[in-house]
Amino acid sequence: MKKRILVLDDDEELCEEIAEILIDEGYHVTTAFDGLTGKRLVEKYNYDILILDVKMPGLSGLDILEGIKGQNKELKVIILTGRPLSKELQEGIICKDKEENILRLAEGIVSKPFDIEVLLNKIKELSGKAPA
Repeated sequence: MKKRILVLDDDEELCEEIAEILIDEGYHVTTAFDGLTGKRLVEKYNYDILILDVKMPGLSGLDILEGIKGQNKELKVIILTGRPLSKELQEGIICKDKEENILRLAEGIVSKPFDIEVLLNKIKELSGKAPA
């Protein structure tokens, strides 16, 4: 059965580009462009992976991540962010920054701009497929 992925980012063009690539890779993909719509979709449908931007209108990716992980520990989350990440977060060290501690709830973080192969390999790793 195809893995179901939700791509949630306020950049509609980026969402559509990621969706096209993932569909070509054999995934079932849904896109949403604001936090409230994304939250409703996650609550209503059973996704395997959520690709989540941090900064979005309506509800931030951090709020969504924190809420989801409190309810659905099975959903794998990959954060897309243009925000510089601290050395502590990159190395897995506990830090005092609340936002970075929420980011730790995700199974992966991919920094923008990103290489699509990096994202694909992370998705394959989380979905149980061997990365290329």
